[in-house]
Amino acid sequence: MTLEQRLSDDMKDAMRAKDELKLSVIRMIRSQILLEKKKGTGVTEVPDATVIALVRGHAKKLKEAIEHAEGAGRTDLAEQAKKEFAVANVYLPAELTDDAVAAIVKEAVAASGVTDVKGMGAVMKLAMEKAQGQVDGRRLTEFVKRALAGQG
Repeated sequence: MTLEQRLSDDMKDAMRAKDELKLSVIRMIRSQILLEKKKGTGVTEVPDATVIALVRGHAKKLKEAIEHAEGAGRTDLAEQAKKEFAVANVYLPAELTDDAVAAIVKEAVAASGVTDVKGMGAVMKLAMEKAQGQVDGRRLTEFVKRALAGQG
């Protein structure tokens, strides 16, 4: 079953259970999927990698909302965003360990032949493809910077 189909099924289940929180989060993600479908010409199903990227983007927005709400002293808003983040997080693959990320970065550096930070884009592209949405972009960037600084 694709992730898109899983979201559809879970949305139906949330409607039946009258789970407004879960329904709201899934609808937000599904609206992004529908926008993605409209972009493509004749695309009937969005690949799982794209759906994961959309879910990760939504989760990132929720994480930022939590930080802003806590910074403003609005614990009520922060708690709501935390609940939504927990629902969105269910649809993301497990994060890779630091050792796994380091191995991916090492492999990407070797494959690209890059020796300094100027070629970071090439390394990031290879590493992102290899990680397949299992690591946050910021975290991966930190690993790549460290790896290239150690070589330079």
